[in-house]
Amino acid sequence: MIAIDDKFCPESSHLIAETFTIPLLSQLSEIPDFLLSWKETDEGHILELNDGGKSPISIDFLAGKKAHRRQFGGGKGQPLVRAMGQLENTLPNVVDATAGMGGDSYVLASQGFEVTLIERSQAVAALLFDALQRARLSEDSEILQTLQHMRLVHSDSAQYLRQTADQVDVVYMDPMYPHKKKKAAVKKEMAMLQKMLGADTDSENLLDAALHKATYRVVVKRPKGAEPVFHPTIQPSTNISSPNTRYDIYSIKALKASGQLSE
Repeated sequence: MIAIDDKFCPESSHLIAETFTIPLLSQLSEIPDFLLSWKETDEGHILELNDGGKSPISIDFLAGKKAHRRQFGGGKGQPLVRAMGQLENTLPNVVDATAGMGGDSYVLASQGFEVTLIERSQAVAALLFDALQRARLSEDSEILQTLQHMRLVHSDSAQYLRQTADQVDVVYMDPMYPHKKKKAAVKKEMAMLQKMLGADTDSENLLDAALHKATYRVVVKRPKGAEPVFHPTIQPSTNISSPNTRYDIYSIKALKASGQLSE
C-alpha cells in the first residue's frame, strides 16, 4: 500500500492524492508499505518515496544526473536520440510508454521531441508530477523550453495506446530489467522500484500495442547482449548500440511491406 504524508504541504498533498488516487496518511489506521513525504530544502519542498529504509528516492530535472545528461549527454548524436529517427520535415512525436524516473524523456524533450510520458505507477507518476512542477519554477529559459515538450499521463500504457485517438509517431519502451550494480544511485532507485512494482510481466503485450499504434517506429531499450522482447512473429528491423545498451528499432513501414504487421 502507498500513502502520502499530508502533515506538511497539505495543499500539495491533497492535490497529488486526488490526482493519482493515493490515500492520505492522516486517514489511515495502518502503516503503508511505501510513503510519499516532503523533504524541505533551500529551494523548497521535494516529494520523496520511502519504503522505510534510509535512502528515499525523488526526481529532480534541475540538478544531478538528469541535468548532466541534458547538458553533456551528446546532443542529437547520442544513440537514444538517433534511435527516434526523423520525419521528412519535422521530428516525430514520442510516447515514452515506460516513463519511470523520466530521464530518457527529459533528454528527448531537450532535443526538441514532443514527448508524452506514460506512467502507470501512482507513486512514480506523483514523483514525476512534483519534479515537473518544481522545474517549471526555474528561470532557465532552456529548461522551460524543454518542459514545454513534456506531457505526463498516468495510465496503463498498453491501454492508452489502444484507446487514444492521438497520432503517435514513435513508441519508446524501456522494460524494467535487473541493472548491474555499479552505481549506488541506480541500485537504490531500481531496487525500490522493483520492490514496489514487481517483475515486468507484460512487455509482450505492450510491444504488440505499440506496433499497432505507432505510425513510424517502435524503439525498445535493451541491455547489450539481451534478447529482443518476445513477439511471436516480429523481430526488430535494425538496432543502434552503445557500450552497455542496445536500441531495437521496429520500422512500421518495413514491417508492413514484409507482411509481418497487418494494417
